[in-house]
Amino acid sequence: MKSIPRVLLATGLLATGAVHAQDQGVFSAGLTGETTYDKIWSAVTLYKDSSNPILQEFSLQGRLQVQSIYGEADGDSYNTSDWKGGNGTANDLKTWGNDIEVRRAYLGFKSKWFSSVKLEGQIDINTDGRDLQGNDPYYGDIYDLYAVYGTTDQFNVGIGKQELKITREQEISSKEIVTFERSLVANMLHPGNLTGVWVTGKNVADHWLYEVAVYGADQAREFSGFGHGALYFGKIGYDYSAQSGLDTAVVSFRYTHNSNPGFQSDKNDGWFGQPTSPAFTDTLSLSNEIQSGRFGLTVDMNYGFGFSGQADRNGNSSVNVNQSDVFGLTIIPTYFIAPGLQLVGRLQFATSADPDGIQVGSRYERLAASGTGARGRGNTYTAQYVGLNWYLYGHKLKVMNGIEFSQLGGGDYDGYTAMTGLRMAF
Repeated sequence: MKSIPRVLLATGLLATGAVHAQDQGVFSAGLTGETTYDKIWSAVTLYKDSSNPILQEFSLQGRLQVQSIYGEADGDSYNTSDWKGGNGTANDLKTWGNDIEVRRAYLGFKSKWFSSVKLEGQIDINTDGRDLQGNDPYYGDIYDLYAVYGTTDQFNVGIGKQELKITREQEISSKEIVTFERSLVANMLHPGNLTGVWVTGKNVADHWLYEVAVYGADQAREFSGFGHGALYFGKIGYDYSAQSGLDTAVVSFRYTHNSNPGFQSDKNDGWFGQPTSPAFTDTLSLSNEIQSGRFGLTVDMNYGFGFSGQADRNGNSSVNVNQSDVFGLTIIPTYFIAPGLQLVGRLQFATSADPDGIQVGSRYERLAASGTGARGRGNTYTAQYVGLNWYLYGHKLKVMNGIEFSQLGGGDYDGYTAMTGLRMAF
């Protein structure tokens, strides 16, 4: 971990050495832009000059997302203080007071070198300055850190750690998602932030886009290895915006194979996470997204082939896993009812091959007494979300409000969760 600050420091020194008189960053040009928001956000661009042959840009980046919730299910209520839990848990350390959850807090940099290399990364910040051992590091883990080489849109090669996005909902950054949380099945299939190599391209023959990648299967505080299996990912898509006359129209298909489903790394003391690789051998995802004026629509269909067998979890190589196949359909319509004011809806349907193949989400439905343990499992899940987003400065600063009603068939969950929050990114 000590090497990380050294790398960041070395990058900063290189950036400083490359600055010259035409620097357009905040240190020489000051705050720029027409509006107050423009001027405030221009402060993160430390240096920018496309004519510099070495360094074209060096900026800070990050996000802070805070929210509060209240829900009821089958006569039981829950709120943010229930999510907090207390007693030094990870949730306790990610909550301000009893009512505000720090959903995400990242800080990092992004840069462009030699007109062809993008180098960027972020760390997860412990906002209260403690880890699970009661120490006081603000550093939580590496969220992402990678380099991408490319001179054209058609071919780019990347290496490093990033979030593996195997569904359309996951492809949309948390800075830009229009609902508070992604859908149940998208989260079930999500393999997390992994280390690997990838090749991507778009505008191939004007319309096609693609991605192929391989990642180490284990989720780690810093970088994954390849000693515990791998995830293989492929994507192909077609942009039919020109033919349709729409502002945006893209259909995409994704396939993922996990060679070690259900794997969990050994405990890493002080780290908030000890995530488990999804217990699915293969996943399929088909999506279609359109945008026309004020209206937008995203349709995401996902299928996971469940794993049954023994998995290695926290050093125990004989943990029984029995995950059935699951299918999920998500439909997200959006409409700007006024400038900066967006109405959002979402319909979810999920089903599993086995009676208890689906469990209500840990955020936040399991907080209800009826959503704990085996009682939170069933074979069908439906949910209806409606929200109103107020964009103060696009996705860089917005207020979100939403409520989701969800029902679990074959189980005993029927309730709602109301959410409100502030999201900022730079």
